[in-house]
Amino acid sequence: MVTKPTLVYLYGPPAVGKLTVAIELRHQTGFRLFHNHLTVDAIRPVFDFATQPFTDVIHRLRLDVFETAASHGSNLIFTNNSVWGIPNGRALFRSFAEEARIRVERAGGRVVFVQLTAPAETLSERVGSESRRELGKLVRTERLTELLAQLDASPLHADDLVIDTSKLQPSQAAAHVVTHLAPAGHSV
Repeated sequence: MVTKPTLVYLYGPPAVGKLTVAIELRHQTGFRLFHNHLTVDAIRPVFDFATQPFTDVIHRLRLDVFETAASHGSNLIFTNNSVWGIPNGRALFRSFAEEARIRVERAGGRVVFVQLTAPAETLSERVGSESRRELGKLVRTERLTELLAQLDASPLHADDLVIDTSKLQPSQAAAHVVTHLAPAGHSV
């Protein structure tokens, strides 16, 4: 059994399967799902994407949700793109993830970082899928290629769980996360 409120922070490049794995993980754990596009879709009508006001508001909103969920005992799954196509993107990504960890731990919870990976060819095959189109996600192969050229594929932390989604079905990837969440001898 999970003893502390937990934020499962799934990250990886576009089309790696973050939302697909997160949905399966929600089914396997009962954790609530707070995926990246919930906030993007809420803020985009007010501020232009990736502008300073957009970034400021979206980060405050996400961090507040993480902290409030932990302080009220809620387990949460969050998805985040690991390649930010802006100057100093990796440093900003790392800084946001660290602030999420600090806020959740301060509220009595824990963060489990899970990096999802897949070869560029797999990502290119997936990027134009109808499900991505329906959700307003990146679907252009050219833009994916540009972003992948900037990708630092290393995990954020040495102890992050790393899963190659090209080798596992989403249910299997989620099952690996569930195993990683549970302390020895306990179940989630």
